[in-house]
Amino acid sequence: MLTVAAALGGSMTLWYLARASGLVLLAVLTVNLVLGISIQGGWHPGTWPRFAVQAVHRNLALLAVVLLIVHVVTIELDPFVPVGWWAALVPFVSPYRPFWLGLGTLSLDLLAAVVITSLLRSHLRPNWWRAVHWLTYLSWPVALLHSLGTGTDTRLTWVFAFEVGCVGLVAATVIFRVARASRPRAAVRGLLMAAVAAAPMSVLAWSAAGPLQGGWARRAGTPTTALASGAPGSTGVRGQASLLVPFTARFLGSANSSPSGNGETITISGQVQGGAGGQLVVSLSARQLSDGALAVDQGAVTYRPATGSLVYTGTVVSVGPGSLVLRLAPGAGSSEPAELTISGPVPASSVSGVLYFGIAPAGGAGEDGGQDS
Repeated sequence: MLTVAAALGGSMTLWYLARASGLVLLAVLTVNLVLGISIQGGWHPGTWPRFAVQAVHRNLALLAVVLLIVHVVTIELDPFVPVGWWAALVPFVSPYRPFWLGLGTLSLDLLAAVVITSLLRSHLRPNWWRAVHWLTYLSWPVALLHSLGTGTDTRLTWVFAFEVGCVGLVAATVIFRVARASRPRAAVRGLLMAAVAAAPMSVLAWSAAGPLQGGWARRAGTPTTALASGAPGSTGVRGQASLLVPFTARFLGSANSSPSGNGETITISGQVQGGAGGQLVVSLSARQLSDGALAVDQGAVTYRPATGSLVYTGTVVSVGPGSLVLRLAPGAGSSEPAELTISGPVPASSVSGVLYFGIAPAGGAGEDGGQDS
């Protein structure tokens, strides 16, 4: 069955441009940092004159400034969350994920200091300019943490792999630089190299306990009004779930049963193919009646859209022949009606059906919260 996407209201251009410019900006900052560290270590391509390498380094910095402007402006113009123009200059004052967004603002301020002093370099003492230029090294890890903590695509495999790759590239460059240095002593250099080599693993460990976990949007400081957004024409926590409500999508999965007390537990799990995509799992506690039929006493549902950290959980409101009426909510947000229809016997190794999400079942079946056998 083809997906029917309803209520496609509003343009996503600003949102996608903000996300794309942020990722490209991180790539440019990473390459420029690697190039700067390498230049300071005395490296340059054999066929390139030194001034050409420095020109590339300078032009990458200018490109980063342009991308930074695009990133900030698109975020401010996007009406989804009220970031506020003041938050683009002052760290940690935004109502949306204040700490993680504040890290981005802090990185912006550090880069601005570097750019301004570079423009005024001829009027500054060399040691003053060099001291400020070192802020570049601090702005990069701050920008990386901002990307991991605020970025709405961190749980996408390729995005996370890209971010970890940036860490690995910088770590390898720093190790190369320290290994070639004549100072400090060899033992101290070894300790520094070991500490830098541990950085990618530290990022992996922290991410596994934080941004990659369900519910990170709430813990990161996303306003409740944004978490609960799910009206037709909206996108819920945009970028967290990429959810368009309502939608109709095909469901492909399996159903199996296992003994549980005086009855059995039936688990229906599979992929939603269309709409917001993702995985849907329904767990039913059932007992067998004298005539062989199954009576469902209770049921729990978990729905994870294809992207983002938003997780919908809820209950089975009613059970009918080939149909499950559900209500699902993103944590403390308002619940959405849903219905899963299954064709074929349950349990079975392969089942198919249709998921109607955000669409009230015909006739309001099950709205009283009761359950049918």
